[in-house]
Amino acid sequence: MTAPARILVAEDEAEVGKLLHEILRGAGYEVELVTNGDQLVRRAQAQPPDLIIADLLMPLMDGLEAIRQLRNDTRTAHLPMLILTAIGDSSRIVEGFENGADDYITKPYHRDELLARVRSHLRRAAQLPQRNPLTGLPGNVVIQAEINRQLAQKVTFALLYIDLDNFKAFNDVYGFARGDRAIHLLARILQDQIKPGDFLGHIGGDDFVVLHFGTDVESLCQQIIRVFDEQIRSLYDEADLQRGYLLATDRYGVQRQFGIISLSIAVVTTYHRTFANVDEMSRVAAELKKAAKQIAGSSYKIDRRSDGRCDDSQAPTPIERRTGRSPDALIICQDAVARAAIVATLNVRGYRLFIADNEIAAQGLLAHEPQPKLVVAELFDLKTLTLWRQINHDTPLIALARTEQEVVNARTAGATTVIWLNNNPLDLSDQLQTALDTLSL
Repeated sequence: MTAPARILVAEDEAEVGKLLHEILRGAGYEVELVTNGDQLVRRAQAQPPDLIIADLLMPLMDGLEAIRQLRNDTRTAHLPMLILTAIGDSSRIVEGFENGADDYITKPYHRDELLARVRSHLRRAAQLPQRNPLTGLPGNVVIQAEINRQLAQKVTFALLYIDLDNFKAFNDVYGFARGDRAIHLLARILQDQIKPGDFLGHIGGDDFVVLHFGTDVESLCQQIIRVFDEQIRSLYDEADLQRGYLLATDRYGVQRQFGIISLSIAVVTTYHRTFANVDEMSRVAAELKKAAKQIAGSSYKIDRRSDGRCDDSQAPTPIERRTGRSPDALIICQDAVARAAIVATLNVRGYRLFIADNEIAAQGLLAHEPQPKLVVAELFDLKTLTLWRQINHDTPLIALARTEQEVVNARTAGATTVIWLNNNPLDLSDQLQTALDTLSL
């Protein structure tokens, strides 16, 4: 059964928005309603819909500017976009077309006309070329059909869902032309590294899919990451490479240091489990990609489940929490042994972990989750303490110290508690457990 088309509606008048929602839902569409142009841009970029309907006059950002921004974004440029406008406002309609709108609907609108226009644009969008216009690779329709075909034939394969990290900051600083070069670079690397007979598709934006029919998926991920991490540096200005980061503003309006673009790869396989269809398989891939993005730098997560629980890190089962979403914890630690002990301890406590090995990498993570409930940080220098102060005055900091001077620095800066960083994982875990108990976390 084909999933219903998803329509994103931006309308700041509550009654009008409610009526649109009811009409479209009644016609069998999945509908999401937002109330301003800024929300429209963010939601469309985060999860591109099948069609957009935007009112012209809205707070924060009007419909014209929202459509202009979405047309300039490779993730959303191909979407059909309709504007809502008052009868007789011909100049605004012309301006809408000039900014990238495909059609318009006048208020008050007729139900049948609205649905006819929506059906027409969805039908036209479905008939567009089946290859991504930027890379020439098979697009979303072909990707879904190929995955469903392999599942129906019960073929053993691995799905790699590949995404760029820190890409928005790169695009904002260098412009969309160089951003397109980064996407082309990834496409070329994937074409070079996959095995004969594998399938490569470009979902859109910076999202790619590989169907790998061998059993060496882990080594394939490692090779893709190794080559990409080497070659992506060629797209940066030398001064930015020397500095190690770009200065850009995150989605919350905070200026941050963003590290070099990296890869997040989610791997879902039919090695030990079966999937009914592409929707089921892609849902698992999206969960794993989200987990991979919680680790700074290029990383991959492989689904090794047969019972529906993620077991990529073989971490203990988290303690059940009845207050909803698990609290976020930011870990900043270079020492691999210490980091593993901290991760295991906080997993048991039920935290959702964001893991970085330095302060710049941590800033990239905070651009997406800016308010962790706990910070556990190795003190490289005072920059780590400065970063903690910027998060939230109420967020506890458990500082990891190797020297007496680091202890003094942490306590002077107001760290909640300090534990000694040593080469004994059990001792470090015990210290952390005691600190958490003291904090009642």
